[in-house]
Amino acid sequence: MAKKKEVKTNAMRFLDNNKVDYKHYEFDASSEAARTGVGVADLIGRDYKQVFKTIVTTDKKGGYFVAVIMSEDNIDFKKLAKEAGVKSLSMLPLAELTPLTSYEKGGCSPFAMKKQFPTFVDQKARDVETIIVSAGKVGQQVEVPVKVLEDLLDAKLADLIK
Repeated sequence: MAKKKEVKTNAMRFLDNNKVDYKHYEFDASSEAARTGVGVADLIGRDYKQVFKTIVTTDKKGGYFVAVIMSEDNIDFKKLAKEAGVKSLSMLPLAELTPLTSYEKGGCSPFAMKKQFPTFVDQKARDVETIIVSAGKVGQQVEVPVKVLEDLLDAKLADLIK
């Protein structure tokens, strides 16, 4: 029986081009479990504390900032704004996500957006060896050391959650 060919996302190609070793996970995104980070962790057999989500924010003056936080946490926009050096931030309107990043809701990766924006990773990432983020497509994740985000995206670790 022929082995199923792995389809590469832009985020995976970005990691490949930068010679980053990563683990790729694919899961049924239509399942009930896929609605939460804990559920995704169960589906891929990993600790939920490793599953992080990517949030794109705006300062309404044309500035965009990316936050990567544990999937079960809630972002504190004031803390992120302070780290970013702006007065205030809010969630990017959903209608603007795909045109700005090339990713859709639930499949937004911090890697290989159309343009690289200042990126901040919640300090909880220090508590795990690797984090799991979207691979750029709903139902696909990649696992990488946090240092990869720091090195390739110049991401800063900070307290970003409520």
